[in-house]
Amino acid sequence: MQMGHHSRVKRLLGMGLSLGCLVQAGPVKHGPLVHWNQDPTKACGIVWIDAAGDPGREGKWSIGPAGFGYADGDDATVFEGMRNRYTSLAIRCRIAPRKPDPGARLVLRVNYDDGFIAWLDGREIARRNVVESGGVARAAGSHDAGKWEEIPIGPAELLAGGEGSVLAFQGFNRNVESSDLTLHPVLILRSGAREIPLIPHGHSWEYLAGSPPETDWNRRTLGLAPGERSFELEYRTGPSAPWSKAAISSRPFGFGMQRVFRSELRGLPAAAEVEFRISKSPGGGSEPYRFRMPPADPSRIRFITGGDVYHQREAMDRMNRLAGRQDPLFVLMGGDLAYANNIKPDRWLDYVDSWAANARAPDGRLIPKVVAIGNHETLGAGYHPNDAPGPEAASLFYSLFEFPVKDDATHVVDFGNSLSLVMLDSGHTRNISAQTAWLRGVLEARRKTPCLFAAYHRPAWGCGTKDDSVEIRREWSPLFEQHRVSAVFEYDHHVFCRSHPIRNGAVDPVNGVPYLGAGAWSVDVRKLDAREVARRLWVARAEARNHFYLIETRPGGFSAEAMDIGGEVFDRIDRAWTR
Repeated sequence: MQMGHHSRVKRLLGMGLSLGCLVQAGPVKHGPLVHWNQDPTKACGIVWIDAAGDPGREGKWSIGPAGFGYADGDDATVFEGMRNRYTSLAIRCRIAPRKPDPGARLVLRVNYDDGFIAWLDGREIARRNVVESGGVARAAGSHDAGKWEEIPIGPAELLAGGEGSVLAFQGFNRNVESSDLTLHPVLILRSGAREIPLIPHGHSWEYLAGSPPETDWNRRTLGLAPGERSFELEYRTGPSAPWSKAAISSRPFGFGMQRVFRSELRGLPAAAEVEFRISKSPGGGSEPYRFRMPPADPSRIRFITGGDVYHQREAMDRMNRLAGRQDPLFVLMGGDLAYANNIKPDRWLDYVDSWAANARAPDGRLIPKVVAIGNHETLGAGYHPNDAPGPEAASLFYSLFEFPVKDDATHVVDFGNSLSLVMLDSGHTRNISAQTAWLRGVLEARRKTPCLFAAYHRPAWGCGTKDDSVEIRREWSPLFEQHRVSAVFEYDHHVFCRSHPIRNGAVDPVNGVPYLGAGAWSVDVRKLDAREVARRLWVARAEARNHFYLIETRPGGFSAEAMDIGGEVFDRIDRAWTR
């Protein structure tokens, strides 16, 4: 039975949403999000996800994002007419010339169904599940996509100089009746533990489907330019201010079927209530979305922080609604947001949808986000403090969230001279020690900032549900103590865990730094071992409870309240500024 309009509105109001919080109809499929990755008055990102573009064209060389195929939901360029008509397609891409590091090696990663042949400058370099008979190639049998296969190619010197090399693939289905096809290659330059993506996930390739390729097709490219779906974004900084147009950029959303669109609004005034609307042609526009800028005097700011979000959609929606009802200026999300592990883009779509619909202030405003990276943003969901795999392992995360330094989540968000958030990567795409010199410089440059918080995913001072990061204790904690950081936010362990103020590994109520954790926004919480907690003398309080922290700053200090998923405040600290 279909729910009537009045019943639907009553249900939404019962969930704590005002009429202004209803999702606005418009052209945006997923989003929008407001993303702050530096001083919001200098740059403010509006982000949304939409379809990649038109279906794959047949019979003519065209250009589109990888992967290529049909019917299995993991392709960005879709050939809807392939089934029952033809069994192969060709793709090719030029590799920009570069001077490789000595000893660097080329590595292919391919997700495919059912088979392929790969060439570099016309020379075959890899073949999987393909046989030939009478000069005609076909897939030897069925091979399901979903698992990336890594194929060593050889030394980087195989790449041509001059105008660069051409990497080409021909993908094959086992027969015309096959239910699906996928071809998605990635080319990596590996130098020691460092990986440089020469052709990343979702990169644009020239492709030909529905016709056999010409002679020597795998040695050259036509240099086609990618197309863009047309969007427009207009914004204003007050109800009587004129509307201004903002530039929009886009890039593939990792390796999925969508693209991420982003507009950077610059020079927004403090305390403004910003309106923006998005339209595309052909099609209608959205009603205005709104968000609030930080006040001119940011000594009093109310924000929320938490991490480890999406196990179950219902719990995520509920906690996002609760956060919005607290009317924070922004939310600092500490990683492990969608639990996509860089292989499940649909989980990111769910996460974005939930945030855009539910994380609304009581008057319907969008709540901006500040974002850290966690282990479940990366392929394999690992913790690698000393051998991090690099940003390629988190291509979905880095295509959705941009930072001042490309594909680097280590950044600072400043609110005037009163509040700074130092965001670090705790061994997920960057080594911990590689960030220490940067951290030292950032803290030194903010000696006079009274409210200085640091945030990262993997705890250094947890309560025993997982191992702590001894690398962070060694590299970063002494700097936090030296510069008298106000507090450090940690996540990851799926419990509530607050430390006493810590200095030199011991409790120091006056000169120590409190660590507030530990990542249980709406995930399933873990069990606590009472003996393990008791052994860790720095633990002030620990509970197996979903929560976030509501932080309120004031001229003399700050408070941190822990609120659970039922809206109960079950812990609170008040601290004077120590800087």
